[in-house]
Amino acid sequence: MINTEKKQFVEMGNLLRHDTHGKYRTTLRNRIIELRCEIEHRIQIEVDREERARLEALMRAFIIADRILDKVFVSEPHEMNAKSRAI
Repeated sequence: MINTEKKQFVEMGNLLRHDTHGKYRTTLRNRIIELRCEIEHRIQIEVDREERARLEALMRAFIIADRILDKVFVSEPHEMNAKSRAI
């Protein structure tokens, strides 16, 4: 299992290093946006408090990942300012 994870990280690093046009970075950002939308939907329909708290923590992680991708990887900023992007 560790070898698989290490291999994935190495491949991800290579893809990021050789991403001259930003396609891979944009794909990562779009996937984070999709996951945020999915989690938002699940939070709205979830009734169990513990599961809802887990989903909200996951949502915060996606918000942080989204900010990192916007600031570090994507050369053209978009509508996100100091607050989280409104979807």
